[in-house]
Amino acid sequence: MKKYIIVLALAFLSSGCFNELDLAPIDATSELTFWQTEEDSRIFLNSMYADLMSADTYLFLSAMTDDAYSRAREDVRNIGSGSYGSSNGMIAGVWSSRYEGIRRANIFFNNVDRIPNINDETRESYKAQARFIRAWHYFHLREFFGGVPLITDEISLEESIQITRDDQSVILNFVYEELEQAINNLPNSYPSDQFGRITRGAAIAFKSRVHMYNQEYEQAESLASQILSSYSLYPNYGELFQNPNFGNNEVILALQYVPTDREHNIQYSLIPPSLSGYANFSPLQELVDSYPMINGLPIDDPMSTYDIDNPYQNRDPRLQASIIYNGYVMRNFAGNDVVINTMPGAAPDGLNYSSNSTPSGYYVSKFYDREARNQVNSGRNLILIRHAEVLLNYAEAKIERGNFTQEDWDATIGAIRARAGLNSSALSFPNVGQDGLREIVRNERRIELAFEAGHRFFDIRRWRIAEDVLNGWATGMRITGADGNSEFERVDLRTFESSRHYLWPIPLRETDLNNNLTQNPNW
Repeated sequence: MKKYIIVLALAFLSSGCFNELDLAPIDATSELTFWQTEEDSRIFLNSMYADLMSADTYLFLSAMTDDAYSRAREDVRNIGSGSYGSSNGMIAGVWSSRYEGIRRANIFFNNVDRIPNINDETRESYKAQARFIRAWHYFHLREFFGGVPLITDEISLEESIQITRDDQSVILNFVYEELEQAINNLPNSYPSDQFGRITRGAAIAFKSRVHMYNQEYEQAESLASQILSSYSLYPNYGELFQNPNFGNNEVILALQYVPTDREHNIQYSLIPPSLSGYANFSPLQELVDSYPMINGLPIDDPMSTYDIDNPYQNRDPRLQASIIYNGYVMRNFAGNDVVINTMPGAAPDGLNYSSNSTPSGYYVSKFYDREARNQVNSGRNLILIRHAEVLLNYAEAKIERGNFTQEDWDATIGAIRARAGLNSSALSFPNVGQDGLREIVRNERRIELAFEAGHRFFDIRRWRIAEDVLNGWATGMRITGADGNSEFERVDLRTFESSRHYLWPIPLRETDLNNNLTQNPNW
């Protein structure tokens, strides 16, 4: 049976067999025997897909927000709490990995045109995929660091320690140019045995995202509108993240994995100790509270019917699909239904029962893979771009432009809520004005895209609300003390300084090597 998947960093399927596994990325131009055939260019391009995002980065960006907390990852925890500097390991790793990916892309462009016997359409498709990947790197570098060196050619070690930072506008224009060329040369689809490659739709969706992040709402709306009819919402939100359903028409681009040949182990950080997990990533109460009732009303609305003594009843079904809470019923690896007890003192899953158990009272159900090898090594794909995000981009752009209508609501937020299983009152177009609609779409992004690819990390920065949501105590579940009084567990005291934390510092090791790299303000 063919496995319709890309094994990133290894090789693409060519004839349905994994006959190219364990091929290391070939990025040394001194290897004169390489760059001789179309196969050489294809293998090199395939290796570049692995640079898009690691599984750890995909997950742990959320732990630097008001959605989650990481106890064991000190570099992540320190960014979340605001107690970090230019020597932070996460920051240094992001810088180096993005520039490693850019270097591979530049090598590809310097060699792909000299390979004979590639038809023009195939060559341009390969180059378009590489342009998307290079634009992806520069987009993320700009979001993290602001202006960064723009490097579009192979450079020597001597040159690398003399480069300077380019202005943010230069980087943004380059991203737009790369994506426009990609859109013009990418196909709408590929043969089924090449499932997972970057398509024209992926490039359009990504360009819409970039415009959205830069408050260019007319362009974001226009681009999103071009592909609204090309994709559709998968009928079941929870099942969307299950392996067998990754060939569905909602997923536009995903990190590709396959059991035993290429796996990730983020599940170990997500599930309860009773299922062999270790709570290295814990959802926060602030995220739990953002899920409305099934009638669409926020829990602090007097008409919502929220019951503080039964806080998980009649909630938006996406809460259960994403977060494991006290009394949660789930199926274990043996196929039996078990009840997870996260109350303080409960062994082994209770709040702070041990260093393996949750510090917040919550675990993650969203990516739970019962077929994971050794219970933690998963071949489950991780979605980078999907149709729901495009709908939310379109809705947000129209709201910001002041032309969001009943028809737009029904096609975007209403459709997303209907798929999630909210009742009819939650699907009605609300008469709340632009500010109210803005609040709704922002919360929909938070809960619909929870824990996916750093969406919340970037959203709270582009909306300039990080100082509002990342100052003070990050909390966990509500508990009753010995005195009979109830309060929310205090998990982490956080500080966000708007004068400097909206951008990460340039890594210390980079400024030590290159005095021409100026530091970001107040670092």
